[in-house]
Amino acid sequence: MVLFDLGDTLESDGVLRPGALETLEELTGLCAGGRPAVVLGLLSDFRDAADPADVPEIVAEYHALLDELRIRRFFEPLSRRVTLSTEVGVRKPAPAVFRAAVAKAEPALAFSDVLFVTENAGHVRAARELGMAGVHLRPPGGTGGEVAELPDLVPLVRAFVEGTTGEDARGPAPDSAWTRLGDEVVVTGDAPPADAGEAPRAGRVHVHAADAAERLFLVTQNGRLFQTEHPDVPVLVDTGRNLVVDLEPAAAERLGTGDGVCWSMRPLPGGSVVVAAAPVLDRAPEERDEVRCLVDRLSRDGLTADLETLVGHPTRHSASDDFDTAASRAADQLQTAGYAVTTQPVPRGGGRCRNVIADRPGTGPEPRDVVLVTAHLDSVNRLGSQAPAPGADDNASGSAGVLALARVFGDSQAALDLRLVLFGGEEQGLFGSRRYVAELAGPERARIRAVVNMDMIAGRNTPAAGVLLEGAAVSQDVVDALARAAATYTGLAVSTSTSPANSDHVPFIDVGIPAVLTIEGADGTNARVHTEQDTLPALDTELAMEILRMNVAFVAETLAGGDGAGGDGPA
Repeated sequence: MVLFDLGDTLESDGVLRPGALETLEELTGLCAGGRPAVVLGLLSDFRDAADPADVPEIVAEYHALLDELRIRRFFEPLSRRVTLSTEVGVRKPAPAVFRAAVAKAEPALAFSDVLFVTENAGHVRAARELGMAGVHLRPPGGTGGEVAELPDLVPLVRAFVEGTTGEDARGPAPDSAWTRLGDEVVVTGDAPPADAGEAPRAGRVHVHAADAAERLFLVTQNGRLFQTEHPDVPVLVDTGRNLVVDLEPAAAERLGTGDGVCWSMRPLPGGSVVVAAAPVLDRAPEERDEVRCLVDRLSRDGLTADLETLVGHPTRHSASDDFDTAASRAADQLQTAGYAVTTQPVPRGGGRCRNVIADRPGTGPEPRDVVLVTAHLDSVNRLGSQAPAPGADDNASGSAGVLALARVFGDSQAALDLRLVLFGGEEQGLFGSRRYVAELAGPERARIRAVVNMDMIAGRNTPAAGVLLEGAAVSQDVVDALARAAATYTGLAVSTSTSPANSDHVPFIDVGIPAVLTIEGADGTNARVHTEQDTLPALDTELAMEILRMNVAFVAETLAGGDGAGGDGPA
């Protein structure tokens, strides 16, 4: 990704800088295996919002500026390629605004995959400190800078894409591209690149001509909901939750991106490992007595009782009386466990829809970081809001898991704050989590060390008990720490994904907050999702207990103020 500042970088005093249009055209034309070799993005400080409700109007104003400059087309879709400080709540050089820009553009992007261009030397330094490449462009009418004019960027971008320097930087871009999903690799172009050889010998390599690249799309689905809705779409690779499908671009555009809940679709990312098995550790980390003590506090009887209560409602549709009852009971339980409980209305989910938020302060000096554990409380049947929706796995299992963690940590002492959130409106469009994130002030966002989201943790779909850790590059430290916790305190088989979709971790990732979905392994084989068949007898409570043991261990180590999340979190 080439990430540009706008003011005094691409434009100055309302007009494009010399060579800006030609540079954007040339960078857009760079290809590898028929796919764009780079994507272009914008990261700008813009007007602050006095109220969260003002953000859409300010964003629209910025988009209108791109129209006036006639450069909007280079940054489509704007929802993923353009990031404003207005949306994030902090300005450059704060790391959080860089994290947000990278995470929303392409979840699999690491900071090392990004080249940031600006006339501000301090912002270049901030980008480099995060691991990005940075280019200091000479300011308009000024002196200095690493490049004097925008066209001088082109050979630097070629070198960045190819990993080369010197004369090689002016050569052609790579002629093939690859994407890996578990044991299978999809290659477009003249020949499989060396990187594709990293796939296990037992896996398959699917080679397509470069001109096929524009027809390849990555689908991430809950259960088999995409395939149920669109059985005629050709599937080239099927790993359950993630599919590679072959569609004409016009047909893909007609399908859109789903509703962001049942399934989502985007162009197949090149040079990306979408799904992988977690690395096997030479030796599992040694248990810590204080963590083991908390893990052992988990109660199967308590989990089962909460599951029975939640599934006892005919439905927990967000607009129903039963959702209201379930939310009120959960709030009472959290308060009884010693938490300060508040609720947040979620109007788009219906008049009764709300988020239930429970806080337990830490003992460390203020300001303290906070760890979030989340799940969605609502359920749905795709046949309609009045249809039976017991939602045992999706998502009584995750909600009961949050209540189980509340009991574990209710009277424990830790350095950092703990916040538990049960979201409403997830099944209608992530309404609860989107509202929660949108109303977080910048400083509040900045102190979130990690988010662990539980959605469907009790469906046994594989011979070995397994869990998928789904996040983005911004979440990698949390993924690694969860995998270590699984290796230490459980017998779970762990796989990982960089294709976050369809659950409440996504709104956090979109603003650069490290969030991870913990979900049962091979959930794509679970055909009960969003039907009246998602009932208690189909659940495996031991699988749920194993996933909860992993999550308790991670939360315990992170709350202690150590490096359970692998770092200090966003700032």
